[in-house]
Order: sequence, then structure tokens, then C-alpha cells
Amino acid sequence: MNTRRQFLGSIAAATAFPLPLAAAEAGKKLRIGLIADIHKDIMHDADSRLAAFVEAMNAEKVDAVIQLGDFCQPKPANRGFLDIFNGFSGPRHHVLGNHDMDGGFKREQTVAFFGMPARYYSFDLGGYHFIVLDGNDRPEGWKSGYPHFIAADQAEWLAKDLAETKLNTFIFSHQSLEHPACIDNQAEIRGIIAAAKSGEGKPKVAGCFNGHWHIDHSRRIDGIPYVHINSASYFWMGGKYRSERLTPELAKQFPIVASTAPYVKPLFTVLEIDPAGGHFTIRAAQSEWMQPGPTELKYESAEIKPEWIRPEIRAVDSGKV
Repeated sequence: MNTRRQFLGSIAAATAFPLPLAAAEAGKKLRIGLIADIHKDIMHDADSRLAAFVEAMNAEKVDAVIQLGDFCQPKPANRGFLDIFNGFSGPRHHVLGNHDMDGGFKREQTVAFFGMPARYYSFDLGGYHFIVLDGNDRPEGWKSGYPHFIAADQAEWLAKDLAETKLNTFIFSHQSLEHPACIDNQAEIRGIIAAAKSGEGKPKVAGCFNGHWHIDHSRRIDGIPYVHINSASYFWMGGKYRSERLTPELAKQFPIVASTAPYVKPLFTVLEIDPAGGHFTIRAAQSEWMQPGPTELKYESAEIKPEWIRPEIRAVDSGKV
């Protein structure tokens, strides 16, 4: 099992980038542990990966933790896995991933199993506002496959929620609001986010974060940083690149792992919001490929740039995105 030492690396140097609004508790840093795409129902060692995260976050006494989706199916066999996450001593928050409804489960079942207040919701913590979106709505004309859409009722709720807060806001979704192949109406949702201003005309949203793609990437759109949080477990390659890395017994029990490029150690990070420095950071975390990796298997993708595919989370400073 990994230890917390991997996750105590230095945060990127500060760059002056004022948070959009004055913080309610000026000078007080807020730290939130982030983990994405553990995939309990795919990975042979998902429990130990999650336990390493919870152990590290408890040791650091972060203010809250958020898992960014593709956590587990809501079935009795996964109750112990959820109990590991619930072992964090502070506030715990969930984002719905598309695979969290695999096996024929409905969103309402997963929401209840996780103990979420709703499939999309918001909360205040430490003088900041946080919004959790559900990117699994079905667009008009949807027939099959995983839907990736934010319907009108949720979009209206988002606009209203942003209008009502006076705090710096951070938004979390499973599917990306940045990558063109993710949420179908992402331009509409980004428009709502960009339009949210204070009475003085300052933007309210300080950053948006997602999982889903299992990549390391960030960029700024309309002045707002959009950050992909890499998977805790693996990069998905597909059946064309199958390579067995597990023992025969484990391979039989977890056959999908062969279609992935697993990380040896789990990846997770800490979002640190610093009102005094006027910026937020994402902490670096490094692992290694469980060989053979994507390079050895000559992996190629038309949608994902090679430099985004790496067994690490690179440090992000909001002033440098």
C-alpha cells in the first residue's frame, strides 16, 4: 500500500492571480483531497488504493474530500468499499460517474447508496462555495450508450445557484466541461459559468475540475481554469491493446484490467485554496506504469494527446494555467 509520503510533495510556487471575489475568511487556506476514477468494479486493488487516499488525507487533516466519479456500483458487495471512504474523519462528497450506474442501477439508487444529498447539489465550506454537477442526463433523442449531457432543469438550477452565492466558487463534474468529446452541451454550461459575476462585475467561478478521461491536462477558457484530475488507477486503452499483467487467478476475476494501463501506485491530490496568495494549487503526485505501458504497446488516440497520458498528476497553479 502506498504511504502518505508520496503526497506531501511541494506545491507549485505561487503566482499572483487574485481569486475572483474577496474570501469570507481571508488568510485561511482550505485544503480538499481529490480522487477520481478508482473503478472498484474493474480494479483488483481498488480497496488498497482508496485506503491509501483516506489514510493520507486523515494524516494531513485536510478540510474535506471529494471523489470525482466512477467510484463503485451501488450493490451490497461494495458496502465495505464505501466504508473505507467513510473512514475519512471530515466532510465527504461524491460526484456521480457514468460507470456508477453500471449493472442496470439507476442514478437514484447510486445517490442513496453514496449518501449524496442529490445527484447535483452545492455546499459552502471555509468561506467558499462548491457546486457538484451530474453530467449523466439524457439529451433529447438519446437511444443507447452512456449519456453525457446536462439537461435544462439542471442548467437552470446552476444559473440560479451561481446567482445566489457571493462566494468564490469551485465546480466539480465527472465528465469534462473542457474536452470536446465529453458533455454534449458543454458550451452552454460554460456560458452559464462565465456569465456568473458579482455586483462589481468580477467572475464568481475560480475553477472547474473533472475526472472521466484518466488524463493529466488543464487549460483556461474565458479566464477560468478547467482541470482534469487523473485516475487513481489506470489509463484506459481498450481491447486492441490488451496485455495481461495480473496472476492467472486475478486475471480471471478482473478481466478488464488487461485492457488498461494500470498505475503501480494510486494517484490522488490536494486542492489548496489560498486567499492570501490569491490562487489555488493542485498538488503533484507521481506513480509508474505497470508494464507494459502505453508507449511499449504503441498506443495511439485521435482525441487524447500523448503528453496528457502519464502516470502522474502534475502540479497546477491557477496563475499558470
